[in-house]
Amino acid sequence: MQRLSAVVLASSLAAGCALARTPPPDVYDVRAATQFEQTQRTDAHLAVTEPTAVGALDSERVVVRLTPTEISFLGRAQWSDRLPRLVQRRLIESFQNSDRVGSVGPPGGAIVNDVGLVLDLRAFQVDVAQNRAEVEFEARIVSDDTGRVVASRRFSATAPLSGSERADMIRALDTAFQQVAAEIVDWTLARV
Repeated sequence: MQRLSAVVLASSLAAGCALARTPPPDVYDVRAATQFEQTQRTDAHLAVTEPTAVGALDSERVVVRLTPTEISFLGRAQWSDRLPRLVQRRLIESFQNSDRVGSVGPPGGAIVNDVGLVLDLRAFQVDVAQNRAEVEFEARIVSDDTGRVVASRRFSATAPLSGSERADMIRALDTAFQQVAAEIVDWTLARV
């Protein structure tokens, strides 16, 4: 009987410790763009690079800007992958969704690419002072033959926060990203 009581007590303590642990973070994703203005089609083969990013953006954490010089991270929330890799995959999907490019993928595949889309991720954050989500990329189209920049442009979008919950912040980031992704697809297709 004592042995059974000891087992029950140990089980209860283990269960109590498990309940006291911090719950795992909620995992979020962004969606690829599906609506485009550009009707031009190209047979070009396009490579989309993984964007470069500063350390705070080069992670799975969701960035929250508190002031112009102070950032934090959204508690109990993370992206489904490192943010640069996640947005690279969603941009590739956006080009695929347009159904207007010969082929598109990450660099280094079996296909010889005509051009590369080189990206710098400048902002992907919730700005609490402005009550909005902000997404910004610097994009360059680079010829694979010559290595020369064919065109470059900065893309940015904001989306207002509809509330202060985590889901509201992620929804606003997703909206701003989809807008930027569609603009990048339209701009690129018009220049290759």
